[in-house]
Amino acid sequence: MKRRKKWPNASIVIATYNRASTLRKVLKAMLKLSYPAKYEIIVVNDGSTDNTKEMLEKEFSKEPKIKIINFRKNKGVCKARNAGIKKARYEIIVNMDHDCIPSKTWLKDLLSGFTSGKVGVVSSYGGFGGTSTAFRKKLLEKVHGYDEEYRYYREDTDLTFKIMELGYEYKLVKADYIHDHVETKPKNLIALARYVLQRLRYHQNDVLLYKKHPNELTRKFLDIKFGFLVNPMYDFKVATGLWRKNGKLSLSSPRGIVFIENKTPLHTLAIVLLGIAYVIAVKSARLIASIKFGKLLI
Repeated sequence: MKRRKKWPNASIVIATYNRASTLRKVLKAMLKLSYPAKYEIIVVNDGSTDNTKEMLEKEFSKEPKIKIINFRKNKGVCKARNAGIKKARYEIIVNMDHDCIPSKTWLKDLLSGFTSGKVGVVSSYGGFGGTSTAFRKKLLEKVHGYDEEYRYYREDTDLTFKIMELGYEYKLVKADYIHDHVETKPKNLIALARYVLQRLRYHQNDVLLYKKHPNELTRKFLDIKFGFLVNPMYDFKVATGLWRKNGKLSLSSPRGIVFIENKTPLHTLAIVLLGIAYVIAVKSARLIASIKFGKLLI
């Protein structure tokens, strides 16, 4: 007789900031999940200034599956997620972004990846974690959760690496959700400059990741050559859309914003030149971070 699978109980942590309308859709879908064990949803409102707090209290405060934590001020996604982890009751903890709407079987499909005690992290996102990623709670407690020094960007990768360095496996599975995310294209040059500077600041955390994990995991993940140089083609592909499978040349953001489409030879030239400029800029940002963190990576 085939032994029946025992499904683990799960705590789903959702950190949110100023995304009330999308969060409502996420939570409604979460309450309709088809999952054969217990699960809870912990929403951490990270000091939202829109109507998130009011919406949660009015529409979801009486739902037995949902717990709500409200921060008075914005503290960053790492602190928000760690607060949710601390509140969690169950043995598996799932990180889900506030703009990701799960399919009915999402949780079951995701947690089917825990096929043995050797598997410590399961994700349907890729890139060593992010949204739709599940962890064994005992391992999160062992590595002290998300490293709050990151605040945002590369914190997911760092957490997965810490668990892998304990000897546990990371597994990718298919668990469907809709990413209801539309990043707004900067409307003028000032907004564009702010956007570029923000992306460059994010990449300073590449250096922090390498400092904390100076091993093959990070070298392979960031395509580091000679022990200190991120492959320039890696950075160029990120800026020009070529990092995607079957990606077409365009000046674009990894988050989906297209600034220049490749329609004519002049467009091609502009994309290539601006892509090279981005490579120089991101390497300069990493050099500044190298001084800050005391670890060379450009």
